[in-house]
Amino acid sequence: MLRAVNTSGKRARNLILIGFMGTGKTTVGQHVARSLGFRFVDTDKLVVKQTGKPIPKIFEESGEDYFRGLETGVLRQCAEGSGQVISTGGGIVTRAENHPLLHEAGYVIWLKTSPEIIFERVRRNRNRPLLKTADPLQTIRDLLELRKPLYEACADLSITTDHLTMEETCYGVTESARLVLGGDPATE
Repeated sequence: MLRAVNTSGKRARNLILIGFMGTGKTTVGQHVARSLGFRFVDTDKLVVKQTGKPIPKIFEESGEDYFRGLETGVLRQCAEGSGQVISTGGGIVTRAENHPLLHEAGYVIWLKTSPEIIFERVRRNRNRPLLKTADPLQTIRDLLELRKPLYEACADLSITTDHLTMEETCYGVTESARLVLGGDPATE
């Protein structure tokens, strides 16, 4: 899925990666940021830094809705910058107010991955509060089904990564960003 995108005007000159947990947003984002000469920003890490608490602790003490509010605040801060690759939390699309923020913040790429591959990537990670269920794979399927239209609504481009290596995914994201965002941010 590729849509024509106007990156002039209100839109900041950033690349934003959205997608479910375990789709590679952070890893891909770090590589792409280096390739583009952009700064890498991870919204989850910013929330942790600002609160001084790990995400599972925030969920445990204050709940998911509170965390989503913090996430929106961090997204607002990121949207003010330019020349960034922004890796977002998997649920950032669940708040309707984030949709226009994502579009204003820059060019949005959805990294899509099947539930089975996501499960294999995250099943040993104890820091995934939404997967502390009796059947985490089914939880992934259910959440993906609910979020799919939200990811679609926010994405300018989607890339299915199931059969791509990390290098292929990084290359595709980097070249798409170069095409849409143009040259080196340091020289502008």
